[in-house]
Amino acid sequence: MSTTKALRGFQPARMRGSGANSTGFEEIPIASALAKNIFTGDTVKATLGNCEPVTVGGTSLGDAPIVIGVFQGCHYVQDGQPKWSKYWPSGTSATNATAMVNTDPTSTYYIQADTSVSAGDINKSFFGLTVGAGSTVTGQSGFGVKAATRLATQAIDVYPVAVKNEPGNDITVAAERAYPVLEVRLAHHKAMLAPSVTLA
Repeated sequence: MSTTKALRGFQPARMRGSGANSTGFEEIPIASALAKNIFTGDTVKATLGNCEPVTVGGTSLGDAPIVIGVFQGCHYVQDGQPKWSKYWPSGTSATNATAMVNTDPTSTYYIQADTSVSAGDINKSFFGLTVGAGSTVTGQSGFGVKAATRLATQAIDVYPVAVKNEPGNDITVAAERAYPVLEVRLAHHKAMLAPSVTLA
């Protein structure tokens, strides 16, 4: 319900265009003992070939992190036992640590805003992210759209293409638009940027 604030990060919605939706993920290494949590629904970046979480959202042109996709869980070997998890626990000492990441740049995602947006923002405004802490109980992200960072012409983290079609999520109704769930695309996906852009 968009009347309740419950930020849960990016949840896969669909693929735009004519491509088939395979719902497949790309496997990307995680450095052993990486001292950062990564939760399902977090956006992630590549650092020296390894998967790392995005820890700050963009607020103006040029400062948004360049992402490779959205984290969807991981697997690793610890004490000789294979393990699968909805999140990467900070500081885990393991071998064969691998993130499962939705890296398709044509994917869109459902994500809740931390306050109201208007119908005029859809397919027009760019927004940054509220980078909230995820849950070590559920493994779910705490990311949301930071509505206060609305920019009309500068590309930051996300670009809303629609409002999720579900009961209680009509942003034209005052009682339902407090915390709307939006369908967005990643505005700073590595695969969509010019080759000249320097990556971290």
